[in-house]
Amino acid sequence: MFNPRTNRGSQNLPALLACTAVFSICCLAQSAQSIRSPRPDVQSENAETGFNVAGTSQQAEEQSTSVARLLVPHKARDLYEKGRKAFRKHEYIAAKEKLDEALSLYPAFPEALTLSGYIELSINQKESAEQSLRAAVQSDPTYGLAFLVLSCLYNIDHRFDDALAAARRATTLLPDSWYAPYEMARAFAGKQEYDSALKVSAAGLQSNPGTLLHVAKARALVGLGRYSEAITELQMFLQYQPTGDGSQYARDLLDEIQTTANQSAR
Repeated sequence: MFNPRTNRGSQNLPALLACTAVFSICCLAQSAQSIRSPRPDVQSENAETGFNVAGTSQQAEEQSTSVARLLVPHKARDLYEKGRKAFRKHEYIAAKEKLDEALSLYPAFPEALTLSGYIELSINQKESAEQSLRAAVQSDPTYGLAFLVLSCLYNIDHRFDDALAAARRATTLLPDSWYAPYEMARAFAGKQEYDSALKVSAAGLQSNPGTLLHVAKARALVGLGRYSEAITELQMFLQYQPTGDGSQYARDLLDEIQTTANQSAR
């Protein structure tokens, strides 16, 4: 049953759901430096997650490529690409082996550290994941994807102030990203600062409709006791995303909120 006091239902949002969307783009698109939502009528390459997210052009990446990434040896880059291909096939063990090989050649490889950190996080090796992600941002403070996944990790760990700091840094690096404000909204909700969560998610939705920001906004509205608006928000998300893991969670949350709202009305 949904608990309006804690803003938590019987089934929490899968912790890596949005992270999976981001990393699918990392591996499917040429550029992982910026993630944004296209128009609702434009389908991204990220079909398996059901989220409207897309990468920017190769030109944008070239303009923002750091020295740390420019210094990556060719062999290490080749191993990373093999690991990325294995990751796309959900072959995490094979992907991790290639990433470890790449990192043995160039330990300061930001993309390899970040993807390795994500894989570690996905198998609940949070301490190793944090070490990898912190190494990534130390190697390249301009690599926004590392900050995005780091904010996800901190939210999973209920370290909401750290999650906010990482998400804010990601926002400055990836201003078109829907995922950075999503993690900010999650962190604010975790701190029970629902007005701030609502403000962040609503602002992000202006340029990123159809994303999990609808769900984050619904959570904030529930925290404020505005159930009917939360229901409308989830229904809107399901119009954009009728299938996929995110949609199933939204349906479950919608059912729980409607049940709670009906009981409160009696």
